[in-house]
Amino acid sequence: MDKVRIVEVGPRDGLQNVKTSIPTPTKIELIKRLQQTGLQSVEITSVVSPRAIPQLSDCTTVLSNAHIQRVLQNGQIRAPVLIPNLKGLEIALQHGVREVAVFVSASEGFSRANINCSVQEGLDRAKAVAERARENNLAVRGYVSCIFACPYDGPTPLPAVLDCARQLLDMGCYEISLGDTLGVGVPSQTEKLIRFLVDAGIPVEKLAGHFHDTYGQAVANIWAAYRCGLRVFDSSVGGLGGCPYAPGAKGNVATEDVVYMFEQAGVTTGVDLASLVGIGTWISEQLRKPNESRAGNAISAKSLRKKQLPALASTPGQNRPSQRLQWTPQSAPEGLQIVKSGPNVKIILDRPRNGNALTTTMICGITDYVEKTAQDPSTTRLVIASTGKFFCTGMDLGKGSSPVAQGQATVDAQFKRLTRLFDAISNAPQVTIACVQGPAFGGGVGLAFACDIRIMSQKASVTLSEVKLGLCPATISKQVIRELGVPFAREAMLSARPVFPAEMARIGAVAKVVDESSDISAALDDYLTALKQCAPSASGMVKEIVKLGWQEGSGGPRQEEGIRRLFVEMMASDNPEAAFGLEQFQKGNKRVDWDAYTLAKRRVHAKL
Repeated sequence: MDKVRIVEVGPRDGLQNVKTSIPTPTKIELIKRLQQTGLQSVEITSVVSPRAIPQLSDCTTVLSNAHIQRVLQNGQIRAPVLIPNLKGLEIALQHGVREVAVFVSASEGFSRANINCSVQEGLDRAKAVAERARENNLAVRGYVSCIFACPYDGPTPLPAVLDCARQLLDMGCYEISLGDTLGVGVPSQTEKLIRFLVDAGIPVEKLAGHFHDTYGQAVANIWAAYRCGLRVFDSSVGGLGGCPYAPGAKGNVATEDVVYMFEQAGVTTGVDLASLVGIGTWISEQLRKPNESRAGNAISAKSLRKKQLPALASTPGQNRPSQRLQWTPQSAPEGLQIVKSGPNVKIILDRPRNGNALTTTMICGITDYVEKTAQDPSTTRLVIASTGKFFCTGMDLGKGSSPVAQGQATVDAQFKRLTRLFDAISNAPQVTIACVQGPAFGGGVGLAFACDIRIMSQKASVTLSEVKLGLCPATISKQVIRELGVPFAREAMLSARPVFPAEMARIGAVAKVVDESSDISAALDDYLTALKQCAPSASGMVKEIVKLGWQEGSGGPRQEEGIRRLFVEMMASDNPEAAFGLEQFQKGNKRVDWDAYTLAKRRVHAKL
């Protein structure tokens, strides 16, 4: 049986263009999982300037990790590290790297945009790195980008690719990876280029293919290259990747798709496809992005369906396995992401480098969206979540942006903004959920406690630290005291200490605490799925009953009046939700899918 070698580039090429900061432990876990699938080559990272590629600024931390050190010293697996210059090589040598990769562009325009030099200057830099690496007994792999076209210069001449390949081989590269950076190539171009290089004396066994999937041609190009004699191919789990200097270019071809194609064709890869599919699903969830692997998505869906079949045939009342929700991006103001899944909406704070501190734009954006959504009966649940390490560090108190001590007009405007924000969330008719994955401070605590329900990671905490700054938690106090109770809130505010989820769970202020090793977004999806059994209008009435009890006290006249009004409303003959729920109960259906009911009503209104 014929064999191919897959070079997994996800941890480096796949992650380097992701804008949201990815925690270092996630990167290390990705490498660890990939190593266990049978992959023979996994590209670890790149020793680059943090200004050039901020996502890889933790490269030395990654390389210093004990597990990564074991990978680097493992003679059974290749673990190349991309090196741009001699300074980067010195760092790699200090960390015990055994294989490096150098890169050049076949086009002048891309070379100047990417590494700020001409093609030949780039080759000279690569040569200096390669020669020094070989002096230290390191293996050297070469990359040539823009083999078919350049975003600045247009089509790339075949002789330009040949010149790069020859010089890389002459400087000691054991293998040359040909990169279709824009993903514009088609099989006929792939065959033409490979034949040109081989006819010019480049050994086919020295060539590898690196194809992006912008136009959906990557797998076809790989098969064409395979038929021309190539047996090494670069790919990225989940189709992660892209190029910051190639506008519109999609990510690398998905490793799952490549492995599936070859294995189905009787060509062995040595890779456990099932494990790979699981990793693609996992890392896509970690990055909160769609999984770009067609094979991965199909295999995951098929596997899930098989697991569900026994439950679907089970007796009524038994719990059925939940599915991960599919979230669709919506337009959002700067600093926020907004995504929807059926009747669920998620507002995501997306300034991880600033601790998700609340800017005026973010405050107004959240408030406007929540107030607008309050009028939308097709949205039944509203989630506040965040990216990065922190949930929210409160108001943006950075120099030049803080409203503190800026004059009465500024103070009044900020007070109105914050009061309107927290009131909008507190008074929303939808069920509101805070998904708190990390520490919250000040206004971030207000966001969490303005919501009806909190799901928190064990890594999370809330800290009312205002007294340490000479401030007090004024605008958030109403929500904090409502949720924590007077004695607890008083002590937390006066001590300014971190309060952890387990402590809040004991007093009922947190609905679910998610273990550090678990995925909080999965826990959120499970919770939202469970809420499908709860009718939306009835949930709104429950919120109003609780509000009456908290604001009016037990047995007061306004509370009694409100309870009677809600009783009449729910028993009214023109209450379609109650009528539907009663009908389903009388039919013996004890697990009504209220999401389906809500979405069906929306479709009817849309037709009208």
